[in-house]
Amino acid sequence: MKNSVITIGTFDGVHKGHQAILNKVVDVAKKDNLKSIVLSFENPVKKVNGLITTTEEKVNLLASFCVDEILLLPVTKEILSTTAEDFFETVFVKQLKAKHIVVGYDCTFGKDRNGNVAWLKKNVKKYGIKLTVIKPVKVKNKIVSSSEIRDLITKSNIKDTNKMLNRTFSFTGKHVSGNKIGRTLGFPTVNIKVDDTKLLPKGVFACMVSDKKNNMYCGVLNIGTRPTVDLKEHKLSVEIHLLNFSGVWKEKNPVIYIYDFIRKEKKFKNIELLKQAIKKDTDFTKKVCIENMLAF
Repeated sequence: MKNSVITIGTFDGVHKGHQAILNKVVDVAKKDNLKSIVLSFENPVKKVNGLITTTEEKVNLLASFCVDEILLLPVTKEILSTTAEDFFETVFVKQLKAKHIVVGYDCTFGKDRNGNVAWLKKNVKKYGIKLTVIKPVKVKNKIVSSSEIRDLITKSNIKDTNKMLNRTFSFTGKHVSGNKIGRTLGFPTVNIKVDDTKLLPKGVFACMVSDKKNNMYCGVLNIGTRPTVDLKEHKLSVEIHLLNFSGVWKEKNPVIYIYDFIRKEKKFKNIELLKQAIKKDTDFTKKVCIENMLAF
């Protein structure tokens, strides 16, 4: 096997800080003729309230950096109980033939997460391995991290989320049949079923929707329980009113990009007030479309 440059981490979100690490890995691989490898975990080692990126989304984003290989490890008791020393020697040294390791400032691996930057600095030299530690990346004087981004998503702060991701927050879902209430209001919607592990913001948002042909459509996205019209189960629903689309929506697995927060979801006293609010939502979303040079 060819000698390699490796990075390790969960990489949930593949955010701006992760991107600095990945870019360095690719640069080192090209410069030193090494194989670039991303060693990641299927899920965060610590329990979190949802994923910024599903496994499929994460792999696709990692692959976009043109690394040679992406290895996903399951978060099992066996892996979690492996000491940093054993993990390093077995995986990094013997299996992957590491000659250069690139990690973030907060990297950890091994039992009790003892394999941190300080541990690496003490141990890489005896194996003849170079170590590069990427400093924290900041946005608005805050360190970019997956936990910070999860907090922003929970607060529906999409603008800062997108800045920390260095891309537009997105999710993929399955097109499902709805109860067609939107049609009766004059605002037909596309209803989406989203993976339960995906962390979503709550409220009304300006979004864009992509089909498999990469056609983009502007839309008003509602993520919530529809308190004005849904008087029964109040389950979380994801629905989009498209502004520049007519006909029957047939795309089974659209990708939704969230650009801006419009308002919190609320229960209106009557349907007429709801319709007025949706009209204001569409006017705001049209402005977002124009700003992003999308006709409607």
